[in-house]
Amino acid sequence: MYARTEDFKLDCTGDRFTSEMRIFVDGREMPTRYVSAQQVSTTVPAAMIASPGTRQVVVKSPSDSTAFSNSVNVSVTAPPTPNYTYIGIIGKKKYVGDTALLQDKSNKEIISVQRGDPLGTRFRVTSISDRELVVVDTSLKIKHTLAITNEGDKSLFPQGRPTPKVASEDDEP
Repeated sequence: MYARTEDFKLDCTGDRFTSEMRIFVDGREMPTRYVSAQQVSTTVPAAMIASPGTRQVVVKSPSDSTAFSNSVNVSVTAPPTPNYTYIGIIGKKKYVGDTALLQDKSNKEIISVQRGDPLGTRFRVTSISDRELVVVDTSLKIKHTLAITNEGDKSLFPQGRPTPKVASEDDEP
């Protein structure tokens, strides 16, 4: 399961569950729905999986803990992130029709995208400003913000090399 995703339904199967049994996630009692002697379920809130890590799940009787299941660890992993650096914007005054310049971290290729464009096979551009680019993971519905940076390949940009002096008629003594 991925961190930063939405609430999800957790079904626990076993044997000899009763209506008094509760699901506990990391020691926190969850609102539990008794389905049958072999199944109980709950909804785990997004806040409990907001960050990566391991969550311990156990089913037990809350009052005296005389009946309990084995504990099971559920792994919450970091979501996939865009492999791009936001390096520039070609824009208009009100950010309408802006084009963002990105550098692919794996091959250093420079690409340009606009709002609504796909970014790779997983992401879609939703917002472009002079400070940040926002993309959404189309599979997981997770928003990622890429701050603008000047860490791109310096040889490609004017600020990375000296500006030659331009001779003009005004330079004459």
